[in-house]
Amino acid sequence: MSEARTLDTGAPERPWETPVVAVVVTHNRLALLKGCLAAIHGQEPRPDRIVVVDNGSSDGTAEWLAGQRAAMPELLVVRQANIGSAGAYHTAFATALDLGARWIWSTDDDGIPAPGALAELLRQGERHGLDLVGPTVVAAEDRGDLAFALQGFTKADAFAASARDGIVPGAIALFNGTLLRRRVFERIGNIKREMFIWGDEWEFTLRARRAGLRDGTAVHALHIHPRNRRTQRPLAGGLLGTVEEMPENRAPYFFRNMGYIHATYERKAIARMMVKYTLYYLLHRRGDLKGLRGFWTHYRAGLRNLYPDDLRASPTAAAPAAAPRSFPESV
Repeated sequence: MSEARTLDTGAPERPWETPVVAVVVTHNRLALLKGCLAAIHGQEPRPDRIVVVDNGSSDGTAEWLAGQRAAMPELLVVRQANIGSAGAYHTAFATALDLGARWIWSTDDDGIPAPGALAELLRQGERHGLDLVGPTVVAAEDRGDLAFALQGFTKADAFAASARDGIVPGAIALFNGTLLRRRVFERIGNIKREMFIWGDEWEFTLRARRAGLRDGTAVHALHIHPRNRRTQRPLAGGLLGTVEEMPENRAPYFFRNMGYIHATYERKAIARMMVKYTLYYLLHRRGDLKGLRGFWTHYRAGLRNLYPDDLRASPTAAAPAAAPRSFPESV
């Protein structure tokens, strides 16, 4: 990997020695990307480099980014075909590591880090010896709420009150403003890019924890993100937990990825998963045999770590005028 390259962007001298590379993944959400990059560029101090992975956008993202290099000399753009958020993050992390990053700061294009977020994440990461440091991710619709429930908390104030010395250990919502040390990737490798979407961040979290890496949330670092829109339906009055209800085009990714996660980290969950989704399709979906067959097919493929060849393949570069591939929105 190449040596670190630090640009003089006019930011104050850092109290730490390790360079920081911010990474952003995007697909056809230019308006959101503009706000995200403005918030990152406005941090005090500023990341050494900002890497944007454009997953085959066709909404003018590539042209807009090309015009930002004078205002953001630290900006590096990588454009590729759309292989989902997992594929985008795989490219983003590999690029940041090649740039010599000691810390990598990650976000989707719909996340907005609050002023001072990066400085607080770095401070708490060094102070507590954390390997993965997350901010408090608050809902854009109501900043009193968490965008993603953590450890049973849904309210930001209650979650912050559970902190010890500014940190809630063992709680993190990857990759929403998360700061990761270089040694995370050196120890456990990169994200599993063939997962495409839904579950890749949880698999990475479990892999890191199994390797003994430490994670936690720095409650005074804030990251603004739309509220989690996933729909969960209680099954058998909640006795069997919940099932995820999702668009039909995303279900194969979810089931395959959950199969892989269960086989690799949570084998006790396999039987429960099979029972509850079988009941879901037979009872709640009124005998939806097509949906049930899809569940069994993709979940069992995940149990065996069988992914389509096109998801395992390296992403191809996207031509500036190329139309995006016919996959669902990546981030």
